[in-house]
Amino acid sequence: MKTHPPKLSCLAENEVFITSNGVHLDIIVPVEDLYPQLVTQLNFKKGTKYISFGWGDKDFYINTPEWSDLKFSVAFKALFLKSQTALHVTGYPQSYGSWRSVTICDEQLEILNNYISKSFIKDEKGSINGFKVKGYGINDNFYDARGSFSVFKTCNIWTNTALKETGIKTSVWSPFDFGVLYHLPDNK
Repeated sequence: MKTHPPKLSCLAENEVFITSNGVHLDIIVPVEDLYPQLVTQLNFKKGTKYISFGWGDKDFYINTPEWSDLKFSVAFKALFLKSQTALHVTGYPQSYGSWRSVTICDEQLEILNNYISKSFIKDEKGSINGFKVKGYGINDNFYDARGSFSVFKTCNIWTNTALKETGIKTSVWSPFDFGVLYHLPDNK
């Protein structure tokens, strides 16, 4: 994976987004640009136009819905011990101006879809494994994910790797959101 991939000669006409809550990055893809079988399994309500994907430590997601809920033990375990991961998936009826827009071609969109799809743990029938934990709002759910979270593989590194594999210029290694956002077009 190259940090500064060569420009692809394909026509970039698909828009995806990256957003940050100030610490954690999510990848947002229009529903019509996602694999249909994944959209069906996610089962969002009618009118959902965008779906965001954030990868991270499962215990952190479950026990830290607000930053004020953060406990040292949860943060320590997430950073320094092998831990299970989850995908936090949220549906949106519209886009927001704070999202960073990235334009990609069909080939890159296929790579991104594949990266996201392979991040889910699936059963022998190919179904994704959700788990019964209340989301942060009414339009989000959690699913078991592949990989182990650590100080060397954070939520932002997952996003950074997705961008690299998709052929988008980004950081060499970025455990923090600003390292990834620095390379993306600013919406201002």
